[in-house]
Amino acid sequence: MSSKPKLAVSSCLLGQRVRYNGDAAEFRTLTRVWGEYLDLVGVCPEVGIGMGTPRPTIRLVKSDDKVSLVNPKSGEDFTEKMIEFAEVKSDYLVSEGICGFVFKRGSPSCGLERVKVYKDDNPTAQRDGMGLFTKVFTTLYPHIPVIEEGRLTDPLQAEHFLSRVHFFSDWLAIGNEGWTASKIMKFHSENKLFLLSKAPAAKRILGRLIADGCDAGDHPDHIALQYMTTAQSHLTKLTNNGQIAHAMEHVVGRLSVGLTKEDKKEITQLIHDFRKGLLPRSAPLTLLNHHLKKLGVDTPMHSKFISPMPLKMGLMARV
Repeated sequence: MSSKPKLAVSSCLLGQRVRYNGDAAEFRTLTRVWGEYLDLVGVCPEVGIGMGTPRPTIRLVKSDDKVSLVNPKSGEDFTEKMIEFAEVKSDYLVSEGICGFVFKRGSPSCGLERVKVYKDDNPTAQRDGMGLFTKVFTTLYPHIPVIEEGRLTDPLQAEHFLSRVHFFSDWLAIGNEGWTASKIMKFHSENKLFLLSKAPAAKRILGRLIADGCDAGDHPDHIALQYMTTAQSHLTKLTNNGQIAHAMEHVVGRLSVGLTKEDKKEITQLIHDFRKGLLPRSAPLTLLNHHLKKLGVDTPMHSKFISPMPLKMGLMARV
């Protein structure tokens, strides 16, 4: 398995000229900056079902509570073709080890949210739909993190999503040869601080899920899948400075015996300033990491919290 997380991406975002008008919509930060640290896999569902490039526009149309994917001019219905393709392609992508999916905003096949849906012949659309391919993928695999490219222009959203991708990648690598109860507990233990900073409620819920599953004699593979599905459902909500600062303070509390009074005062002030938005996250984390290494207590749990993704991606300095 590649050491780089494998990320599925709508092909047009990778610069491929597969849009309905023959153009691309390259998301350059992804392809030219983050792409060095990710294995990017392009997917274009519309080309996948045999539509040419360029091609007539298609739209989501709702009639009698059923949403269909159609060509509004000819009336041709692509719903069944798209559903069949989405099921097969989703299974294939997951078998290949993808750790996340970046979808094209607004697309009737790939949009994740607020996609236009037309009701019968009404020319005014409601922005309350989801692309048909995306709907199938997220229904089949709710444990895989997804996002639209528009949200990745916000450093906070990008860092949060890519942290989820790397969290999933670690889970996939550990379970590659099958899960055991000890592997699940080890993974959870190493990610406790990460979870505390991103989704505090999930830390306790996931611990209980593991214990209940083991007590009931559930197969470890089943427990592991439940674990990741539950974790990712909690991680969909963007974290905030207060949650991250609380996790930092948790680490400081554990280090208090080895820190001088001055050291503790300095790191506590940096955390306070970060919580108030006066400093970037990297300021207290850098000092915290220094003390962890100095005291010889830098563990996988600490590293997954301090650097949930490669620092060279440049996002940690912007949040």
